[in-house]
Amino acid sequence: MAFKSTYDATNELRESLLDIIRDISPNEDNYFISNLAKGGNALQTLHEWNIFHEDRASSISPSVEGAETVFPDLQAEDRSSNYTCILESPMKLSRTKASIAEVTGADAMGTEKERALRRLKSKMEYAIVNGTAAAGATGSARQLAGLIECISTNVTTYLSGLQSFSEEVVNDMVQNSWDSVGASYVADVLAVPVVLKRRVATFGTNLTRTQPASEKRLTKEVRVYDSEVGPTIMVIAHKDIPHGTLTNGAALIREDMFELSFLVNSGEPHWEARPETGDWKGGTYITEFTLVSFDEQASVYRDGFYTTL
Repeated sequence: MAFKSTYDATNELRESLLDIIRDISPNEDNYFISNLAKGGNALQTLHEWNIFHEDRASSISPSVEGAETVFPDLQAEDRSSNYTCILESPMKLSRTKASIAEVTGADAMGTEKERALRRLKSKMEYAIVNGTAAAGATGSARQLAGLIECISTNVTTYLSGLQSFSEEVVNDMVQNSWDSVGASYVADVLAVPVVLKRRVATFGTNLTRTQPASEKRLTKEVRVYDSEVGPTIMVIAHKDIPHGTLTNGAALIREDMFELSFLVNSGEPHWEARPETGDWKGGTYITEFTLVSFDEQASVYRDGFYTTL
């Protein structure tokens, strides 16, 4: 009996929609959805995981010669969690519009679905950066805690709004991370509004430079900064980091301490058609996911910087 397997039909297979989203416009605007690792599935709407953070020894208790070994209680792991968030990017066209070719000859439905997919990616990126945790209830949606809300230990707000974003500030932020975690976990990505990235370029030292984008993380050269401690920092201009005349923020994160988890079975981005209740065709791209933070102490957030270069 003849049959067809995936081995025989490789031309019919496509990469997952999540892979496509991660590759569409891999620019600084959508850096995190394109580059954060994909973790294990979320099995519940409240996704939980264990974390372990052990402070460096700050004192010692030498043993007396010949004494019996004393075994202390071992430090237990902590439990952390985040809510899953449902995001949609719907689109519909009249039956007539969906049926005819556009002036360019392109398929109207295909064009609008691609645009909807880009909108979904933008929404996911915004949630990853700015999401505010909410458990949700009947009639109200769940929301995930984004990067900025996850960072709680190393947070500074300049209330006067008169703080310049300087090289000293960047080095202070790196030291905050270095003081909080082991040297191999110091923050390595600085996400800032474009005006603050322009400030980095004026630091006037040989510690800032550009280097070619690699591993498809970005599509153009990126600026990096060699801090006095810690790893080389990649500096990206990000549209979703809070920005304003006196309210510019700066997020210095350890990228591999964050990852994305999608609700099991149905959470990865996918297309769902909707019942056609009128003379139209359409549906929605939909996803349910959350942000996992393994050690927020490795990251630093400061805001209240002014915009003057």
